[in-house]
Amino acid sequence: MEEKKITIPVPTDADGNDITTWALPEGAVARLGQGEVVTIAFSPDEYYLAVGTAVGLWLYEVGTMAPVALWDTERGVFGVTFSPNGKWIATGDWDGLIKVWDLQQGLCRAQIETEWNKFTFSSDSQQLATSDSATGTVSLWHPKTGKLREKFSCESEKGGHSMPLAFSPDTHLVASTSREDTDSDVESIIIWNTESNEKIVCFTGHNNSIHSLCFSPCGRFLASGGREDGTVCVLDVVSKREIMAYTDYDSARMIPSYSPGGMLRAAAIVVSDDDDTITVWELEGNEKLYTAKERTGGIGIVTFSSGSRLAHVSENGGIKVWHLGNSDTQKSDYQPFSFSNCVTFSADGKTLIAEYRRAGRLYSHGDVLFWDLASKCPSRAIETEPVGTEQFFYITSDGKPHVISLDDGTVRLWKVDDHNVLIAEFRGHEKRWKRAALTPTGDRLACMDEEGTLMAWDIQTTDKLCQFTHLHERFPEAEPATLEFSPDGQLLLSETDHQPSTRLWDVENGEEVCEFPSGEIGGIMGLWDCRGFSPCGSFLACTEARTEERSDNETICLWDIKQKEILMASPFRHAWRYAYSPCSLYLAWAGEDPEEGVLLWDLKRQEIHRRIPLPKGGQDVHSLKFSSCGQYLAYGSCWKQGLEKVPIHLWEVGTGKHIVTFSGHVSDIQAVAFSSDNELLASASFDGSILLWDLKPYL
Repeated sequence: MEEKKITIPVPTDADGNDITTWALPEGAVARLGQGEVVTIAFSPDEYYLAVGTAVGLWLYEVGTMAPVALWDTERGVFGVTFSPNGKWIATGDWDGLIKVWDLQQGLCRAQIETEWNKFTFSSDSQQLATSDSATGTVSLWHPKTGKLREKFSCESEKGGHSMPLAFSPDTHLVASTSREDTDSDVESIIIWNTESNEKIVCFTGHNNSIHSLCFSPCGRFLASGGREDGTVCVLDVVSKREIMAYTDYDSARMIPSYSPGGMLRAAAIVVSDDDDTITVWELEGNEKLYTAKERTGGIGIVTFSSGSRLAHVSENGGIKVWHLGNSDTQKSDYQPFSFSNCVTFSADGKTLIAEYRRAGRLYSHGDVLFWDLASKCPSRAIETEPVGTEQFFYITSDGKPHVISLDDGTVRLWKVDDHNVLIAEFRGHEKRWKRAALTPTGDRLACMDEEGTLMAWDIQTTDKLCQFTHLHERFPEAEPATLEFSPDGQLLLSETDHQPSTRLWDVENGEEVCEFPSGEIGGIMGLWDCRGFSPCGSFLACTEARTEERSDNETICLWDIKQKEILMASPFRHAWRYAYSPCSLYLAWAGEDPEEGVLLWDLKRQEIHRRIPLPKGGQDVHSLKFSSCGQYLAYGSCWKQGLEKVPIHLWEVGTGKHIVTFSGHVSDIQAVAFSSDNELLASASFDGSILLWDLKPYL
């Protein structure tokens, strides 16, 4: 490719580095985070690295590892490939739409609507192949027009798991994978002749599924890498037989790649309980060329290009790039977070604090970031901690931010204001801590381990106050889910998921208060799942967990802690999200049925205050939050099929008036938060980004 610089204008500030304003939806003033990485690919000359995220396509300049453009933000990018001539880049979203972009102009030239698993260009850049595992079909398209050229399928075979694709250098052959039995992981390689449209060979050499395919530069050999068998097989497409099998790479996922000179190398990714390892091998000599280790779950998406350049998403250090002959790796500033569990503004409104889960680690916490709203730059709350540590964020009643970090059997409490100050440390626990809690006054800390043992400590004296055991024989498969102190710090709530069980403990006296039972309580059946104390500490909002027998009757109830009785139950069938207003005036909750809207319950009068209907086309509620003044209520939706952007609604509590709807995220809204002056609304999404919305025109 002759031209090295993209000629389209790139949106930057005066310093040329403000990417938070690129491609923003209407009403948003900044995007914090670039979204969870789903796919990456090098351009043919390895000048650019395309990074597909749930936000869109970020184009990086490899030399600087800095982004230079953001495209295709409508539905996120879940697949990406460059044309060999360097003129085109194809992107695919999760709605089945593939777009072909002019790389220099940044313009979409064609759109293809099809179900796809993988897609790739032919070596002459004149064809685009797509695979569909649901039908076991390989289709060929004209990339300039998006028109279908040919479709290959076999009645006897089913599509493979991921159905990788590879064109021969002369474009006469296209290879993919299949399996005869959808219940089996064993896959075969099918090679089609693109001129005669005939299947020329079905090769079986792997004992498991196949992750990737690549032809040699001469076109005679096809290398296949196993998904988890640590095997690379080499097929001679002329004699139609296997000529070599490289094995003994543990249970690695193998990505073979030929160099321009025909040297076969492979990237091997091994996941274990201790750590993840990625290694580049010279297969013929069994020589190790590069290796990197990360904490388990730390190595994400990987691409291996021309047998010489590798890029992978790293939990510790963003996106890393290695090139053959260079002992040093390049790193981007991008941090691969999955999504934010919660967001909140600091008391002075200058910082947004977000607690993230790490990419690929759905059930674990990851990191706490402080986003400076003036510079829009993130910084880790705990710089000295291991990146793999699970962290939980709290703001104590004096407005000070604190973080509890869990590292296996060690607990640390940090005060994270201008400096990281280690307040307390508890070591030596034999099991892995999974959940943590801090009192609003910051004087007591509690943890629950992987087997359900709870401990609480006095922060000032570091004395252990009490120890409880949550799990018992009734719930052998339950896992720790929630741990929370009451506002006065005297009670501790513990909860497990999968087989829900909730128990309330008296930390002051070291005894159990009650277990929320299975059975008939107040005329309602089912296991109880209690989610949060009211600000006054008098109530617990309880969700009736579903059972197979009563899957259509989940409700939210209000539990009086002192009287140990249910005060009311929601009239919704599937009520599952709620929020308390400040000073415990109202409890807002919503069900799965958008037509039921949001209900406000007056906690003092014990009656319905108002039912707020959702705007037309509203979706299931996924997050609810009152403003600190209690005058406004924000509602974040979850994504449903056919929904392009997920809406966020804002109401005035006193009148029930709908104020505004914002739409910008492509996936569930995990959390929302108001700034103290009500000038900004932050929304954190499953797409791995946070959007800041300007409320000044509306409030």
